[in-house]
Amino acid sequence: MGWLRRSWGFLLSAGEYEGETRLQRGRRRIVVGILWFSVLGLAAGPLGDSQGWATAMDWTKAAAHLAALLALWAWPRRITLIIFTMLLVDLFADATITLLYGGFYESGLQILWSLIGVLALLVISTVRVAAVFFILYLVTLITVASVSVEPTYVLEAPEEEAVQAVVFVALFIFLGFFYFVRQRDQFQQESDDLLHSILPDEIATRLKLGDGELIADHYDEVSVMFLDVVDFTPMSSDMTPAELVGLLDEIFTDIDSFVDETGLEKIKTVGDEYMVASGVPTPRSDHAESMADLALRIQERLASHDYAGHQIVARIGINSGPVVAGVIGKRKFSYDLWGDVVNTASRMESHGEPGRIQVSQSTYEHLQGLFECEPRGAIDVKGKGDLETWFVVRRLPDSRNVEVPSAEEPGGQGLTGISST
Repeated sequence: MGWLRRSWGFLLSAGEYEGETRLQRGRRRIVVGILWFSVLGLAAGPLGDSQGWATAMDWTKAAAHLAALLALWAWPRRITLIIFTMLLVDLFADATITLLYGGFYESGLQILWSLIGVLALLVISTVRVAAVFFILYLVTLITVASVSVEPTYVLEAPEEEAVQAVVFVALFIFLGFFYFVRQRDQFQQESDDLLHSILPDEIATRLKLGDGELIADHYDEVSVMFLDVVDFTPMSSDMTPAELVGLLDEIFTDIDSFVDETGLEKIKTVGDEYMVASGVPTPRSDHAESMADLALRIQERLASHDYAGHQIVARIGINSGPVVAGVIGKRKFSYDLWGDVVNTASRMESHGEPGRIQVSQSTYEHLQGLFECEPRGAIDVKGKGDLETWFVVRRLPDSRNVEVPSAEEPGGQGLTGISST
């Protein structure tokens, strides 16, 4: 069956051209496939050898379809003009057959076959071109239906021909609508997938259902992490653009997988800097703990893996506290965080040490008893003064069985809260 598949593929290649998109290719192949079947059908089943001019019109349609297919191979980029011209020949032939048999009903509704041409133009061309042909079709239909002429030939079974025309035209109309509905659903799904890849699922859903409503929320307890690749600028100075982007893609793809596995939210990347949040848009009481787990996994991965022949070292900084989160932009959406917590988290990274995870006092208070943290002491942070900081070393054994105090329990840090603004 391989030869049959190759042969059919060759026939469907009529009209292919360099630069044709996947969508254009699929639509063209639908029309080309219908044309090949129509050539066989018209050539194999004319209305009757004794019907003279009526039979000649069927052969004319078959010849026009075959000529259109050959023309597509010669001038593939003229597909709209070629198909439109062929459909005009079809419309003329169907109108002539209708009149030769004495009218609309006497011909077995022959003129209905040309209605398929409207769908063909909608598939391969523009709505405007299809509308022009549809108007021509309506004018022709009204004309042949209203004209009373003496039949040149008599159709033996016009009812059967009418049923055949209605069935096949209805089938093509259904398939046409089915195709466009499938295309619409596919494009809608791709659009939704793209939106969800840019924004958190909860925020993407609110954006779709919000009728332009401003999305801005306050969160009482969130942990924010910044990661920056150490000495990336000198490292990348000898790389080609493809090598540079490929290296960052490999590093950040690994981090993306860890973020997804831990259920946290990637906010953005800026150059070689990566920003993650825990506790947004869904509040969680273990926001600091889950962020520390993520940082340790990233640290372990970078230490044990070569990226394009490079050993990557990163500074990581984490801070916890209240933030405002929301969506900005109308065309290019961006979900971002604002507040002093974000600025301090960035300072924890920039004032940190290569290969280490530096956290602020607010984050450390959440991690006590769960992680081994090494005090660094007070450091001078630009715009903040002296801040006490710690380095996260490892998770303590059996710490995963320790219950995190809730907001109602004495000494609890309080469950994260959210309010919309």
